[in-house]
Amino acid sequence: MKARANIAFAVLGAALALLAGCASDPVTRYYVLAATAPASSQPPAPKAMAVVIRDVRLPQYLERTQIVTRGSDHRLLMADYELWAGDLRQDMTRVLAENLSRLLASDQVVAAPHTLKLAPDVRVEVEVQRFERDAAGKVELAARWWLTRGSDGALLASPSAALAGTPLGANASYEAVVASMSAVYGQLAQEIARSIRAKGAGGT
Repeated sequence: MKARANIAFAVLGAALALLAGCASDPVTRYYVLAATAPASSQPPAPKAMAVVIRDVRLPQYLERTQIVTRGSDHRLLMADYELWAGDLRQDMTRVLAENLSRLLASDQVVAAPHTLKLAPDVRVEVEVQRFERDAAGKVELAARWWLTRGSDGALLASPSAALAGTPLGANASYEAVVASMSAVYGQLAQEIARSIRAKGAGGT
């Protein structure tokens, strides 16, 4: 009887330890970027500009599921349980198209490859060089983009921008970090929209 009681207590103890371990496992959270440009109150213009986003390129260290932040200029931190819900590059392409569509008041902003029979006025390529929260707590974004004319591929402009968000507190959540990333990426869309208006108006 005593042996059976010991075995029962051992099994119960193991079960309780297993339950305690499961209860303490970290929760995995998933995030996406969001468009932040205000939607235009006006309907798309009859001659709304047609824009194709050909590519958004990222540095290799950002091509991963984990959200990346910086511990220093030379040290990167990978969040094990704070993850992008999908492919970050594709998500950034989608959000850029949505932001530009709002900023240009055009329903003809698409990302390649696309199935629309669209003769673009302008094609856009973006190269992101840095996009993460730095050690000081603010999101930094450095990027360059190329605008080419839709009719003949002629280069119209190749500007660059270095942008930063409002510093976040030391204990800021990853949700706050991603919200700041969305806001800063929206600033980049505004810069690109300005250059499209200035250089892309000639179209085809």
